[in-house]
Amino acid sequence: MIHSSKKAGGHAARLLQVLRILGAALLLLLPPTASFAEEPPRVPVDQRVTQQKAELLNRLVTRSVAAQRITESGDTEALAKLESARELVRAAESDLKAGNYVAANDKLDAALELVNSETRRLSEDEVAAASLQRTYERRLKTVQTFLAAYERVASEKQPGAAAAAQVQEIKRLVGEAEALAAKGELQPGIERLDRAYLTARGDIRELREGETLTRSLNFETAEAEYDYEKNRNDSHIMLLKFAISEQKPGAERMAAIERLRAAALALRSDGEQLAGAGDYAQAIRNLAQSTEDLLKAIRMSGIYIPG
Repeated sequence: MIHSSKKAGGHAARLLQVLRILGAALLLLLPPTASFAEEPPRVPVDQRVTQQKAELLNRLVTRSVAAQRITESGDTEALAKLESARELVRAAESDLKAGNYVAANDKLDAALELVNSETRRLSEDEVAAASLQRTYERRLKTVQTFLAAYERVASEKQPGAAAAAQVQEIKRLVGEAEALAAKGELQPGIERLDRAYLTARGDIRELREGETLTRSLNFETAEAEYDYEKNRNDSHIMLLKFAISEQKPGAERMAAIERLRAAALALRSDGEQLAGAGDYAQAIRNLAQSTEDLLKAIRMSGIYIPG
């Protein structure tokens, strides 16, 4: 009896060990409890709600503002996605008739995501296009300002055919830019304007660098020298306007620029009155100082031009 009891006890121990091993194996096969917490239970699909959802999606892909916007955009990708959404809605309606509510609901969700994603993309593209349009308009204004300044500076120095050829080149580039913009090709248009801007800016610098030589010449009359200084002052006033619109200085720097501009304009006004009274010598000094203040303001804005 004792032997039989020991034998039975040994079998029980081995059985318990086997059960423990099987239990451990089952725990390894089952996913951890945390994974169930990460995936909330799916809400059962309701027939009536799914039917209403199908009706709403049908309107969304056929008669809604979003569908109209995609259609009118002419965007090939968006149009293809809209057609895919319509096919999904038709398939979902067939599933509903067959009583496959879960499948119908999944198709409707997919159709909704297609329409929403394309509507968002088109909105982002429109924002980008508007930004590009603003950039083009700013560049065009900049080039026109610099072209006017270049023509004025070139006229002061009477450089002849070389400057006239450069003016025509700048105008050609501007014309190409405007033609491209008219076709909606704004980025290539901006690139043409950038080339025109660099040409005009470089030529103005070259002309200004030769200004010391021009200043060393003797003017026939004090009035002629005054006219020269006044034209030079006009050029710097125009360039300052350009510099501000192009560089958009911060508030603190802008305040300093405005102080310099106000001082320059006051000096110019006094100089004009002095010239009117026949005191060209002092008028010339006033305009020269006015131009110097304008030059400081231009450089303060972030654009360097030789003085």
